[in-house]
Amino acid sequence: FTAVFNFDITSISVATGATFQLGILGASTGFKFSSAVTLSISGHMSFVGSGGDIRLPPGSDFNITAGGAFSSAISVSIEIFDLLTGLAIGPLQTLGTLISGGTFTLSVSASGSATTAGTATISGGGSGSVTFRATKSGELTDATVWSGGLAPSGNFSLSIPAGITLTISGGTLSLQMLRCDVYGTLALGSGSATFTFAFPPTIIRLWIWR
Repeated sequence: FTAVFNFDITSISVATGATFQLGILGASTGFKFSSAVTLSISGHMSFVGSGGDIRLPPGSDFNITAGGAFSSAISVSIEIFDLLTGLAIGPLQTLGTLISGGTFTLSVSASGSATTAGTATISGGGSGSVTFRATKSGELTDATVWSGGLAPSGNFSLSIPAGITLTISGGTLSLQMLRCDVYGTLALGSGSATFTFAFPPTIIRLWIWR
């Protein structure tokens, strides 16, 4: 990550009518806060990068008031990371491209677990879900495949990077996958004639799908 906030500031507030731009315009490197921070957005916060995630350490909070909003040209997520190792903790917390029309709170505990709440509308791939990003090829249910070391559960989205093959064996996916961004390969089934999604997903096929 080339965009890093290294100042020891515990809180950032964006007043009504003000805009706070985060990231490097057009850069695909994301943005990292190097210490716990509380972001309080009463105005407008925008992520201006063309890729990457917003990285927050344990103890951080991201709050949008009823009059505030968050926007991004791409669907962006918050990644919780360990300050000592730099490794991800748990799945990504998907913000999508727009959060508006109500309140939104994402709180990260001292152990790194994240909880969300609020009344705002989340659009552009967010849907109030978390996003699991594959770090190596393997089965959907294999926890070692995923950044953060947890297998997908609950309402979730998936991201399959280029060069990685994710396999969903069997003939049915009973888990509630809301969205899957495929930059690598998504392999469905185990030779059966049909494959059934128990819940309707959005699959963005950016290259190989078999």
